[in-house]
Amino acid sequence: MASELKIKSEDEYLLSAINTKNEAINVLVRKCHHCNEIVPIVGMCSDCGSEYEHKNTVENPDTGFIHFVYECSGCPPAKRKAQKIIKINDGNNRQSSDDLIKNFL
Repeated sequence: MASELKIKSEDEYLLSAINTKNEAINVLVRKCHHCNEIVPIVGMCSDCGSEYEHKNTVENPDTGFIHFVYECSGCPPAKRKAQKIIKINDGNNRQSSDDLIKNFL
């Protein structure tokens, strides 16, 4: 999988993570241009070929999930399909969001 991911600039980083199937995966991350968070890169819209753009990050303290919300950056607003969402959790132990993000990065 690492060969499929292209690092375009020195602002992008390739991290290893464990998915829900307990498999090691590579995750390409970079600093979001509008909020300065380090967020995963999720790919391109199948309709218009534009990159999905990070819009918001929301934490659910009850479940421990962090939701990274994305939207197509190229389709007209009326034609945009459902947003892409990536959920990350801290397992069974409830950590603060700062500790969870440090562990992710």
